[in-house]
Amino acid sequence: HDAHTWEAAWWSAVAEPAESSARVVRTLLGDRAGREWLQNDWKGVPRELNAYGHVDWHHQWGRWRERALSVDADRDLARIERAGGSLITPSDPRWPSQLSCLGDNEPLGLWVLGTLPESARSDGHVSIVGARASTGAGGRCARNIAYHLARVGYTVVSGGAIGIDIEAHRGALAGGGATVCILAGGVLNPYPASHTEDFRAMIAGGGALISEVSPTARPAKWRFLTRNRLIAAWSAATIVVEAGARSGALATARWAMVSGRELGAVPGAVDAPMSVGCLELARNGATIIRDGKDAAELAGPISVDSETPLFGMPVEEDRGISALASIPRRVWEALPRSSPADVAAICVSAGLERGEVNRALMDLSVAGLVTSSTRGWARRPGPDTVG
Repeated sequence: HDAHTWEAAWWSAVAEPAESSARVVRTLLGDRAGREWLQNDWKGVPRELNAYGHVDWHHQWGRWRERALSVDADRDLARIERAGGSLITPSDPRWPSQLSCLGDNEPLGLWVLGTLPESARSDGHVSIVGARASTGAGGRCARNIAYHLARVGYTVVSGGAIGIDIEAHRGALAGGGATVCILAGGVLNPYPASHTEDFRAMIAGGGALISEVSPTARPAKWRFLTRNRLIAAWSAATIVVEAGARSGALATARWAMVSGRELGAVPGAVDAPMSVGCLELARNGATIIRDGKDAAELAGPISVDSETPLFGMPVEEDRGISALASIPRRVWEALPRSSPADVAAICVSAGLERGEVNRALMDLSVAGLVTSSTRGWARRPGPDTVG
């Protein structure tokens, strides 16, 4: 592998998606010096980083260090190549150049399993997202819109989740088109497992599974929201089909607006819970979408007016353990589902420093959500898992 690809593999296993401080380290220190800084004992903040005062570098070093000591970029690259995939970087001619609109939030690299569409621009791509707890009517609508888009040559982009996402992928495949699935976990560990056959069909149909994180990384709730920015930036338009007031699809809609993309919403009954998000989007300027023809028209030339900000939009994470603060929830999500883990392993999985993990484990223990033993820490059966 060339050095640039190897470095991208290394950093994708160490830094979380959209962690712009990793880009700062790579730019100001360089890849090799940045790696050495993380792998050696703490000796202070390098002079080059001192000038960039927006980050608590000691804290960030602590978050990255456990992963930096355990990452194996050669293993990850070998795994993706054995599966027939690859890691691409912004210097690769296959790179989706439309992601440059994300600025400092542009990915450092993308793990790809399957075939990227030939077009390196957003034109020709439409993202379809929506509720996981979708209705039968919502699922049929997403499938029909995607089917029509595929029939007229568009590539449909979504996230592979239960509900609207998977119906959009299935509609595109039924229409004979390619579909791109952007995952919150690794492409060799696509989530959810119940969609394994769908993921295989996407690849066989000329599409791809794509992720920012290393190939076997587990999906985690905090990665779903950062993943959504890619779904929005990838396409000329994003269409929301059913979304409750707390749907993560609304975060994707906001990214579409911020990225200067067109935004459409399929309206529903004013008293239906799954219509609340879409009606709010339409009320704040999103184009009403009735069918595939409307969707194709929306994906035409991008209007400069589409950057109008969206006010009052309720955006929250997908459902989780709502009583927990963000760090304890992240630690709980990082715990394996079936076996204990020690603190070092939890630090690697969560991307947090030891002090944060230890404090969070105490909070989780007091809350009765975890147990400890000589083998490590484990989830106490009961709470919801990722999903």
